[in-house]
Amino acid sequence: MDRRTILAMTLCFVIYLGWQKLYIEPRLHPESVGALPLKTPSPASSPQTQGNPVLLSQNISPQPPSKPQQKGEPQKTLEEISLLTEIGTVVLNHAGPFFQNWVLKDYKLGLSPESSAVDLQSVTHQTREISLAFDDHNFAYLNEVQGSLSKTPLGALWVYEDDQVKLTREFKTSLSVPYVDTVIHAQFKKIQQPRYAFLSLSSSAIENDPEAQDRQIVYWTQQSIERLLLKDATELKEIPTPVKYVGATNRYFILSLIAQSPMEAKGLIQPVSSGKTHASLVYPIPGNSLTLPVRVYFGPKELELLRRVEPTLDHTVDFGWFTVFAYPLLKTLRWFYQFLKNYGLAIICLTLLLKILTYPLTFKSMKSMKKMAALQPQLQRIREKHKDDREALNREMLTMMKSHGYNPMAGCLPMLIQMPIFFALYRVLYSSIELYHAPFALWIHDLSNRDPYYVTPILLSLTMFVQQKLTPNTATDPTQAKMMQLMPLIFGAFMLTLPSGLTIYMLVNALASIVQQLILNKKLNAAPAR
Repeated sequence: MDRRTILAMTLCFVIYLGWQKLYIEPRLHPESVGALPLKTPSPASSPQTQGNPVLLSQNISPQPPSKPQQKGEPQKTLEEISLLTEIGTVVLNHAGPFFQNWVLKDYKLGLSPESSAVDLQSVTHQTREISLAFDDHNFAYLNEVQGSLSKTPLGALWVYEDDQVKLTREFKTSLSVPYVDTVIHAQFKKIQQPRYAFLSLSSSAIENDPEAQDRQIVYWTQQSIERLLLKDATELKEIPTPVKYVGATNRYFILSLIAQSPMEAKGLIQPVSSGKTHASLVYPIPGNSLTLPVRVYFGPKELELLRRVEPTLDHTVDFGWFTVFAYPLLKTLRWFYQFLKNYGLAIICLTLLLKILTYPLTFKSMKSMKKMAALQPQLQRIREKHKDDREALNREMLTMMKSHGYNPMAGCLPMLIQMPIFFALYRVLYSSIELYHAPFALWIHDLSNRDPYYVTPILLSLTMFVQQKLTPNTATDPTQAKMMQLMPLIFGAFMLTLPSGLTIYMLVNALASIVQQLILNKKLNAAPAR
């Protein structure tokens, strides 16, 4: 990796991060939005979509009022039923939301064996999840009613009935699947009935959340995924196009609600209280009854597992712009792991493989840099001659370069071609569940977390400094030269808080570049720059 590579990578990284922060991520509004009013807004003040009533009339409140308990009616004790899936345990109870909890069996919050397992609360900051609500406030109490819960051969059945409605929830799962298939049936007994049903999951932002940059609401519509940072979900967002699923995610895990009905669902993202947001599938109620089959998945964002649940759910793994490169890189990383049984070693092997594959581009760039280094004395004389005339300086420099067969783009283009691979690998090492709590060696026990003693970032800075000394000096500007000298410190500081797996990649890449540089210097008969 030469100086131009370092500069190009730094500039591209700054542009990439700035683009995501200022354009891709929705901007945070200065005013927070509270819970929506429970009355239906007038058409004049609410947006409408052609052929669809206004979705703002869903009437979900953060704490729906319960029906008054009749005098002398005994309070039911909490009933719980646990269902085992392929990847965890689902806990149901007879009151309120569908799931009391969902605990994953192979993932813990910390490295200690005594650490708690990853569950709903650790991902969404909610203890109970998935609710059913209607756009008529007279039915708001149904979100908290206590029904009858019983085991069935395939799962469990929940039933509630009063003089207005009969509700059932049928849960089906097994040890061979990672999800729970749920069928909701509503039978309305009176003429007055709601027009829309809302199946919702919730997620809450908390203060000083270390995962705030990764905690998102996601949904799939129009053959693409849309993302909204939870901290930016401050305004109601209607989704008038058909929605396949909604989800609440952090960096490695997701709770998703996937439509299975032939009846198309629309979507709604609604902030309901300070930091808390509902993501809903919205269904019209065609008559006096409604049947909604949905699939609920809570688990790791592991590509093959997600595809088994829903083929498009793999898009919830955020590999950024260069997903097309990220998939083969992750597949290669996992292939190395099959033999090495250590993702740190797999990262090292993948890094060396990439250096070998990109060697022709590096060789071409080095040839161009050698020409540029040889032209430095002549370029310096031209700079002194036209130091007060920038236009004449640029014109004569270009003329001189062309006369010697040097193309300025020849040195930069090979580096720029490699940039998508670098960014894709960065996203793979940052987002892949495979590195979650994956140990390497010695003091690095978690490749998804930073180096606890900052050893690898410091070694990276030192290695990049040595690499600079071996690279031909092509800087045409004193300011540029000084900036290059600071690059090792800048990169080292940048890597202090990033996953150690990514730092290992950068360190191995720098070490391999030094070896490659020595070989190329000898092959091209280029002496190391001093």
